[in-house]
Amino acid sequence: MSSDFKGNNQLNVSSSGYSDNARVSYSVNTGYTMNKASKDLSYVGGYASYESPWGSLAGSVSANSDNSRQVSLSTDGGFVLHSGGLTFSNDSFSDSDTLAVVQAPGAQGARINYGNSTIDRWGYGVTSALSPYHENRIALDINDLENDVELKSTSAVAVPRQGSVVFADFETVQGQSAIMNITRSDGKNIPFAADIYDEQGNVIGNVGQGGQAFVRGIEQQENISIKWLEESKPVSCLAHYQQSSESRKNSAIYYSEWNSVSDSVTTRDVK
Repeated sequence: MSSDFKGNNQLNVSSSGYSDNARVSYSVNTGYTMNKASKDLSYVGGYASYESPWGSLAGSVSANSDNSRQVSLSTDGGFVLHSGGLTFSNDSFSDSDTLAVVQAPGAQGARINYGNSTIDRWGYGVTSALSPYHENRIALDINDLENDVELKSTSAVAVPRQGSVVFADFETVQGQSAIMNITRSDGKNIPFAADIYDEQGNVIGNVGQGGQAFVRGIEQQENISIKWLEESKPVSCLAHYQQSSESRKNSAIYYSEWNSVSDSVTTRDVK
């Protein structure tokens, strides 16, 4: 509230905020002006913006008691056509800017540290905030990644020329993840660091302490083999698992957990 002590007073109220991931922001305000020499005036207004994968969108609206209305809309962004397709960015840039096309298959939603862009559903993103002829460390924020995507590296280095477009590739591993509690048929735990293989012979995980294993890239049900060395001799066992509907439901938020006690995982020794 403000006053000039000459009969003119003004009251203003406003509020603003943003979403957890800072993609959406808003503000609203209202006020009332009391004028000694003219009629009183009230007004209300609002503003909102959204950082979408295809560009920045913003809008505002305002109105007051003398029948004045105002509405505005704006958008900002850019796109790059490259060998992998057409990728949009919510950063604006010109043909003289230095750009990086970031490739991270399956990492949809990961934010790029340079600028405000994110990885799209096809695994690409564009950033324009690079410094030419300098070492730029491009990094991805993995806080919004799904559990079933793993980045082998979260940063890459580029030294681009002025006005160039460089590629920054991030290796990813995709596939359903789970935590398994595996015990041998004689009740003993599988040794620490034993390798776990799928039916095709691919390593999908390792056994940790207490027979607990983290695996990635598994099917709904499958036979797996666990291999290790005892006194320099190869030893292995086989296990069969079948994911329950409850595990599939939970895996969208947390890693599925299967335990041999509930017969979700059974093992038998192989000579």
